[in-house]
Amino acid sequence: MSGAYDRDRLVELFGDDSGTLADVEREFLDMVRAAEREISGTDDLAAVARAAHRLKGASGVIGAAALCELAEAIEKAAAADDRPGVRRLGVALREEVHLVADQVRAERSAVVRA
Repeated sequence: MSGAYDRDRLVELFGDDSGTLADVEREFLDMVRAAEREISGTDDLAAVARAAHRLKGASGVIGAAALCELAEAIEKAAAADDRPGVRRLGVALREEVHLVADQVRAERSAVVRA
């Protein structure tokens, strides 16, 4: 894997139909962005832990290792009532979400050019 997520993993799971892959990537990115907004937009650590848990699972499936690790760290920080840790990790999460979005855009552009 050499990106924010492992596109080869998507092909293994869903086949190599470009439309299907684009749908999966779009849905994943939408979920990632929603989880990031939920994590950064509340002080409710139980809600943060739930959003981070969902993000961790989805990231693991799609092969987004760094995102999965961040989500797990946020989930643990929320469970430990570590608000400063959650906020600090939230900054890194936001950066990783941008990397995922950049890769989704690049993959779409590559399909359009092909």
